[in-house]
Amino acid sequence: MIRVDIETIIMASGPVPSVIVLRERSRADGSEAPLRTLSIQTGSFEAAAISRGIDGSTNARPITHDLFVDALQTLGAHIERIEISRVDAPVFYSKIVLVRRDEDDAVHEVALDARPSDAIALAVRCNTPIYVEDDVMNRAGTVSYRTEQTGSDEEVERFDRFVQTLSPDDF
Repeated sequence: MIRVDIETIIMASGPVPSVIVLRERSRADGSEAPLRTLSIQTGSFEAAAISRGIDGSTNARPITHDLFVDALQTLGAHIERIEISRVDAPVFYSKIVLVRRDEDDAVHEVALDARPSDAIALAVRCNTPIYVEDDVMNRAGTVSYRTEQTGSDEEVERFDRFVQTLSPDDF
């Protein structure tokens, strides 16, 4: 399993799907190869629910994801992790792994089938790690060339000068 973080959420409206982009935290093999990303299409309402969870914004009344988190806490359970476990393009499958301790301090783990968008919306509310199965990342992932470093001012100025020399005929 590969630990991932949400890199970005591309919000869309109308018939165009929104996209959640997950990026692996680090290469498991320790190589210098670029990190991989996984893009998952979802609806605009689902993307908004994830966004609200990241922002920590609350509504006057709880939405379904908030209600689920409250119910788990009331029952003495918590979300241990989210696993994106399978892809049958373009559909991704995920599991929400719950943990609860009983009176004898025995740990009980239960995995629930869930849509990735719902699982991710819960993960951001509970600060829960998200994992992607190796096979899923190998089959549906792409290479991320984004780096944590930003370009220097000189590079930005050089790019700006280049863009200003372009004309419509260049395209």
